[in-house]
Amino acid sequence: MNKVSFFLKLISFCILVFTWIFTFLNFGNLSETIPVHYNFAGNPDGFGSKHTLWLLNGLMTAMFLFLFYISKKPESPLLNIPQNLKDDPATVDLVVAVLMFFTMSLLGNISYESMLNALGKTEGISTATNYLLGLIFLFVIGMLLYSWRLSQKNAAKNNSTSEL
Repeated sequence: MNKVSFFLKLISFCILVFTWIFTFLNFGNLSETIPVHYNFAGNPDGFGSKHTLWLLNGLMTAMFLFLFYISKKPESPLLNIPQNLKDDPATVDLVVAVLMFFTMSLLGNISYESMLNALGKTEGISTATNYLLGLIFLFVIGMLLYSWRLSQKNAAKNNSTSEL
């Protein structure tokens, strides 16, 4: 699991770096007003200053650093996952790495597509954002089901040892 976690963190870091570089390279070509909010259909319905891209990149960086810190400190109260998952540091590292990957992918995609919209290369945001949100939701549900299964397994094990 450590190799998978490392690989996911590395990809997340690459997405973060790409987003910063893409913003630096294209910032001068952006109009002063860019799309900053999209409706469910992916069409822009809110506009703001192009400087909000720096805020989004800063948020991405803060999220990356926070999740990286949390992956190293599984006992932290800031990590809100079931206790039976927290008991295994490798599982915590994998869960946080997957969440980090999805978060960086989602925010990176929003930043990238917002810049493409502002540059006039696309209109609206693609359905990739909705798919990423769905994957995050499915991952959280899967994590909770896995935790429930572990608790059922532990309860069965405790019942069998108490009968002896």
